[in-house]
This record gives sequence, structure tokens and C-alpha cells, in this order.
Amino acid sequence: MPVGYKPIETTGQVIKQQTAKGSKSERRAPMLATKEGTYILRRRGGNPFFDPELEKLVGQTIHCKGILTEHTLIISSWDVQ
Repeated sequence: MPVGYKPIETTGQVIKQQTAKGSKSERRAPMLATKEGTYILRRRGGNPFFDPELEKLVGQTIHCKGILTEHTLIISSWDVQ
């Protein structure tokens, strides 16, 4: 696994929030708000700029497993709580 990536299992609420303000990547993105912090949410193999599967989760609480980078949580599996 590359340096700076760590496996994580966590629970949080999927929200939609502005990210990457002032950059070419600026957008309203699905994010996971947890006790530990708020992370940009991506699905392994999903489109990083618009993922209809993640859009369906906005407003719901999920438990997920994935890989945490500095600001992004790349999930491989999840369950709606």
C-alpha cells in the first residue's frame, strides 16, 4: 500500500459540501462526516467528480470500509445504518 494510505472502518453521515475551493476541481462533493473528521467520499472504481451511487447516500448514515488518504476516503464497501 502506498505511503500515506491507511485502511479504515468508520461510521458517519454522508453530506454534500463544497470542496477544493478556488481550484479546477472545485465542486459540491459527497463527504463523510465522522467523529474523527470529514472526508471527501469516493467509491473504489467510481468517477471522482460525479458518482450516482454516492449521490444516493447523501443524507444517510453509513458504516464503511476503505482506504483513507490525506483528505479522501475511498470506500470499497458500505452499509446504510
